[in-house]
Amino acid sequence: MKKLLIIIAVVFSGLIFSQNLPIIAVTEIQSSVDSKYWRDYKNSKSNNFQNMLETQLVKVGRFKIMERNRIDEVLSEQALQGEFSGSGTNMAMGAVDYIVYGSVTKFGKKEKVIQTNKFSSVKIITEFGIDLKVVSALDGEVRRAEAVNVVLETASGMSTGKVATGDAAADPLADVQRRAAKKVAAAIAESIFPIGVITFRDNEAYLNYGEAILTVGDRLKVIQPGEELIDEATGLNLGATETVIGTVEVTEALEKFSKAKVIRGGNPGKGMQARIIKDASSGSGGSRSGPQNQRQPLGRQIWKKLLNLFHLFYSFLL
Repeated sequence: MKKLLIIIAVVFSGLIFSQNLPIIAVTEIQSSVDSKYWRDYKNSKSNNFQNMLETQLVKVGRFKIMERNRIDEVLSEQALQGEFSGSGTNMAMGAVDYIVYGSVTKFGKKEKVIQTNKFSSVKIITEFGIDLKVVSALDGEVRRAEAVNVVLETASGMSTGKVATGDAAADPLADVQRRAAKKVAAAIAESIFPIGVITFRDNEAYLNYGEAILTVGDRLKVIQPGEELIDEATGLNLGATETVIGTVEVTEALEKFSKAKVIRGGNPGKGMQARIIKDASSGSGGSRSGPQNQRQPLGRQIWKKLLNLFHLFYSFLL
């Protein structure tokens, strides 16, 4: 009987928690890109990225997503069409807590070719960039504004005149957008529910987000928030002082949480916050610029390394 009561209590508390999840409305993704690739994309997969983003937000498990056919109706009723003025007026909507605006800024691909008399190689680079804004429906405050850019090698080939070989992603545009959707979802989640340290044991930090946000190899800066900073003139909360504790690297990303090892500084403590460090190796605004962060078949890994060596060798010759 006790076990039954415990199960009922857990289920009931879970239902209460799910009912209290904040509701997010993802508005139609706009575009400032005027290129052949974007027009082709719009004609064939107009809602592709938006679908990916909504799916990723659901995986995070901390939000409810407003049905797309209701968004315009709700925004119209609450006079929230377009941009918020940020005037501080109470804009409580009841039906939605946060609104996400996005505009595609980069979309396309380019070739990198090296050619000699007997050898030639080519790499296809696909790029996708989006400007993101998360707005509170309560008061119009912009909770997060960020530019996300993903650069991904989606195809490569090499020819010796008589023999040609190559490797290409089945759907390169979908691959680069899926990575961007994960990064955008991470930015949204962090702006509402910061990444935090659940506990530290056996030389591992346990973080409160799983594979929907974090990926093996991600590095995070661990911080201890301090004194709140209040602007005396306006009364605005400007944030808080921070003490950097160290840096951790994700070693395992599970469904609900992740594990990370300390690679620099001190050990994290329970309740500390963590922020994803933008990928310094890519130089592209935090994007994971290559397939090195995803597990690939051994044959493909060897092929990539050989092709990179080929590019390096002939770069010196030229």
